[in-house]
Amino acid sequence: MSINAQNKSSELFEIVAFCSSGLEGAVALELKKFGYKVYYSSSGRIFFKARLEDVPFLNMYMKTADRISTLIKKFKAETFDELFDNVKDTNLKAIVQKNARIVIDKLKITNSKLSATGAVASVLKKAIVESLGGTDESGPIYSFILVLKDDEAHLLLDTSGEALSKRGYRLKTSKAPLRETIAAAIIMLSRWDMYGKGENFALFDPFCGSGTIPIEASTINLPNLNRKYISENWMILKEEWKKSRKEALKNLQNLSEKLSQKIIKGSDIDCQIIQVAQANMKVASKIFQTPLPVEFSCLDFKDLPVFTEKAWVISNLPYGQRLDDGKVIKDIKVLREKFPNANFYLLHPDKDFEKIFGKATKKIRFQNSGLWTYLFMYY
Repeated sequence: MSINAQNKSSELFEIVAFCSSGLEGAVALELKKFGYKVYYSSSGRIFFKARLEDVPFLNMYMKTADRISTLIKKFKAETFDELFDNVKDTNLKAIVQKNARIVIDKLKITNSKLSATGAVASVLKKAIVESLGGTDESGPIYSFILVLKDDEAHLLLDTSGEALSKRGYRLKTSKAPLRETIAAAIIMLSRWDMYGKGENFALFDPFCGSGTIPIEASTINLPNLNRKYISENWMILKEEWKKSRKEALKNLQNLSEKLSQKIIKGSDIDCQIIQVAQANMKVASKIFQTPLPVEFSCLDFKDLPVFTEKAWVISNLPYGQRLDDGKVIKDIKVLREKFPNANFYLLHPDKDFEKIFGKATKKIRFQNSGLWTYLFMYY
């Protein structure tokens, strides 16, 4: 698809959302929630089409993606000449301004003839600069990503900058924190929020640690207006970012009213980590500019009161490589007694977890901080 800045309002660009490998389905669900249609996905990358002016919305509202990028060009690159010529012939002038500061931020090369990352980065930057007709690099940063697999190259332009998982509220963490985007992905896969429609079911996390899952649940529909995004400074999107921020600010009141009806509770046996969770929630309330309906308590999961109404229990269970999990997993079926009418979405790396808690309706394997783990889904 060619880049044509003169027709932004109607032309669809190919957009790529990055995520943890195995959680592509969560990103697809969130995109569907916002009215976008995924046409292709691969390990950790989801491809869909959107207008260029949708970029601010996607960055502020998407909670399951680690970053949002636009696909500039897809091509074969078995030699440095092929890499250089294909990039140089790209119409980058339509989207990248004349004085852009060009950064090659990420290179991911697998099973390709071009394997020397330093040389690839050097050739890539030279080709980008020549495509622009030169630049004094006095302007805003344009950060490029190159994914090269089996000699097929995807040249992408990052629109997020710092990873979208960096929400800004997590001042301190537990021993084994769950990345914010992964927590949001689990919530999305659980369909707890029902896309903002229907009943308001309670959500419990009995091993909440520093509070990531409850906080992500409470902010799942709220735009992150607090942080900066790399594409805000681009000439082609500067006005659209201002407009989108104003619209998001107006939406906050309506979203906050819906949020106040939610019941979200987190608990943990570690009272010190519960204090951290409460502190993180206070920061999150300031960042998202609304009080969050999250209640944290210091409590062993075996001492939780019985909750007989329909509920969602979503939790990252303690396990050996993170924490001592022996006694916890042995007694984990207690959760079924505490929440007799709940849907359970539990993270654990042991594929034999089902022998203890029961056969899952569905399970998903994904990467969590470099460790392959499972989301066991009971519904």
